[in-house]
Amino acid sequence: MKDKIIIFIVGLLLGSIISTASIYVYTIANNNNNNNGPMMEMPNGQPPEMPNGGQGGTPPQMPNNNNNQQNTNQEA
Repeated sequence: MKDKIIIFIVGLLLGSIISTASIYVYTIANNNNNNNGPMMEMPNGQPPEMPNGGQGGTPPQMPNNNNNQQNTNQEA
């Protein structure tokens, strides 16, 4: 019985060492390949222009609230 407990503890220690080492290697390899995604190349070194010259425009119209008023007048 004592031998089984010792084998269990040794196996537990070896498993934790192997898993910790594999996580460490994975994080090191992942950090070396981290380039924050592909970068878009800008033509002539200038950022792309906004539509309408960057001046925004008229916002869309708000929907009417007829549906909400009908729902509030209904009795339960």
